Amino acid sequence: MHVFIIDDNSLHLKMCRILLEKLSHDVTTANSMADIKKRVDSVKSPEIALVDFRLEPGVTGVDVLNFLKPKWPATKFIALTADVGEKSYIDDSGFDGIIFKPVTESLLVDTLRKYV
Repeated sequence: MHVFIIDDNSLHLKMCRILLEKLSHDVTTANSMADIKKRVDSVKSPEIALVDFRLEPGVTGVDVLNFLKPKWPATKFIALTADVGEKSYIDDSGFDGIIFKPVTESLLVDTLRKYV
């Protein structure tokens, strides 16, 4: 399965990549909206996109979702956040699901199983 991860935290990106590749998934990462815009046309449409909700100053996961959803309509978009207080806003924003950080291998496995 192809998974796209967008997070501005390089350690979190690396950890998710390692866990998903260990599970034999194809992983593409991006660390900013500029990175996404630069590479979106060269990236194969993923089955799942894990999107950091607080991506960078002035950019949220909703901005990423609004940019990518029209390009990847079949992709399931899952928000990543450490703030449980954002759950209702995320639920109303069009995401298919939410993962609360810290992300673990079992949480990733459960999420992939649930949404694909």
